[in-house]
Amino acid sequence: MLDRASRDSAPPEPSGWRAALGGVLDRVFPDREPGTRLPRRPASLVYGIDDKVPAPALIPLAAQHAMLAVTFLIYPVLAATEAKLPVDEIATILSACAMCIGIATIIQCLPWRFGSGYLAVHIPAPGAIPLAVQALSIGGLGLMAMTTLLVGVCQLFVARLVRPLRVLLPPEVCGVAVSMLGVSLASPALRRALGLDLGPAVAENASIASLATVGIIVAITVFAPRRLKLFAVFAGAGIGWALALALGAGHPGAEEAIASAPLVALPSLTLPSFSIAPALFPLMALLVLMNLVDVLSVTVSLEKMNDADWRRADMPAVQRAVTACGIGNILNGLTTGFQAGLSSSSVGLAFATQSTARIIGIIAGAMIFAIAFLPKAIAALTLIPSPVIGGILLYTSAYLVVAGMDLVTSRRLSERRVFVVGLSVLAGLSVALLPLVKQLPLELQPLFSTPLSAGAITAIVLNLLFRIGIAQEAGEMVPDSAHAFPYVRDFLENQGDEWGARRDVIAAAIPTVAQALELVADTGIAEGPIELRARFDETHLDVFLLYDGEVMEVPKERPSPEALLGDAREQAAFGAYMLKRLSDDVRFGRAADGKARISLRFDH
Repeated sequence: MLDRASRDSAPPEPSGWRAALGGVLDRVFPDREPGTRLPRRPASLVYGIDDKVPAPALIPLAAQHAMLAVTFLIYPVLAATEAKLPVDEIATILSACAMCIGIATIIQCLPWRFGSGYLAVHIPAPGAIPLAVQALSIGGLGLMAMTTLLVGVCQLFVARLVRPLRVLLPPEVCGVAVSMLGVSLASPALRRALGLDLGPAVAENASIASLATVGIIVAITVFAPRRLKLFAVFAGAGIGWALALALGAGHPGAEEAIASAPLVALPSLTLPSFSIAPALFPLMALLVLMNLVDVLSVTVSLEKMNDADWRRADMPAVQRAVTACGIGNILNGLTTGFQAGLSSSSVGLAFATQSTARIIGIIAGAMIFAIAFLPKAIAALTLIPSPVIGGILLYTSAYLVVAGMDLVTSRRLSERRVFVVGLSVLAGLSVALLPLVKQLPLELQPLFSTPLSAGAITAIVLNLLFRIGIAQEAGEMVPDSAHAFPYVRDFLENQGDEWGARRDVIAAAIPTVAQALELVADTGIAEGPIELRARFDETHLDVFLLYDGEVMEVPKERPSPEALLGDAREQAAFGAYMLKRLSDDVRFGRAADGKARISLRFDH
């Protein structure tokens, strides 16, 4: 077997795997439960998820998120204008929507069974515009409210299926979705930043205001002291707003619109019609799926910001996030609001300020809710100059594209996954670059309405297709002349490439499995050849050592370092104890064929 040393001539000082295990012993937390891992706070984070934020920083941080969220009330305005609704009905939609997304944001940020507990802000969903236009055109406000209500109910049911659906949404699929979120924002960002909607006479001034906005945000984020970075977006938006007004790139008639709006008023709410058009069902189903991908992308991005050692999506948190979205849309449906989802722009804002404390989201939700009762505030925030919004969206788009790439490269990319990512990105970019939507049947147009929908759906389909033919378990007999570390490294890296396992998980598994293999071989408890097997299921990497011989027993108490110099049984007990500490879970027992087995589990 593997260079068996004579145990009768043990050296006075431990060496090989004994030295490695002995060096780790003092660094192991004795109270750590197997299979648990506390998130490690990134060094750049100013306010983490559970931190208390002082009021001088809390109010501006929350106001930035609230301001950004309210600007997206432009989406229901676009849908209502396309459906030619009167002004009073548009005001009804806006006030109801602001009230409901404020409540949903609070629910989402609270650490309980109905919210993710992350700083995730709700906004009107841009992908819901086609459904809203059709519903408003067919049945008015009542039908639109009913479709929103049904989407919310469906989201509550889909939330129960998030964990089984995890196989559909590995990190590379989420990475494509996050990158395509950035690409989806690029078009409206550039259109606003370049002043294409304002006419050639104002376009140059709009570009100057937008460039100033994004330039100030980036400059403060990169060069300013840590505390000043909290106000990067706030400062950029304020200076950009003032410059846009000075250059004549603001909204014409904005002052009159704000002056004519009442200061305080109760929202005007309308109940749904409790009737539905079956022709809208395909669009509704697509929006439920898009919301799931969107929620997963946003949640993963927030998890990565809060955990420097992030490994995989926290599916219970995703489930709670989808539940909160469903509750929010049920409220929107009951009050004739507009369908809502999570804001990817707020993720970019959290990254810019390096502040992810949930209290920021809770206060932002309260501010958004209060705005529903302040028509002047809604009018003012929806009249933020278009170039300023474009500058903020440019920064957010850049962050999301890079964050998606980081997710994709976190995995070992096999040939299959290279094509999953590459073809999906091309599908998303094709929607942004070519007028494909108008050439498709009406039923398929929502699938290719945005780079996000096209890229994410393509990635999901290709991921399922390319899983065909991949063996999720592999094994081989260990040669007698093999050296443990290089042999285990080659075996796990080859299988990791085939399965698309995370690089850090494979890197962490190699030394632990190699030490287990050396332990079995060097202590002589294996009476014959050793078999090495591995199994992967997207959530765990399980590695097994099978051999004829005694089953190792883990001591109940921490063994002393002198056990390394004892007989084979003491050395094996010491090694078994350390293996239990070095992996997420380890079990010692016998397989179905009677062979002794060591099972090592690594969370993925």
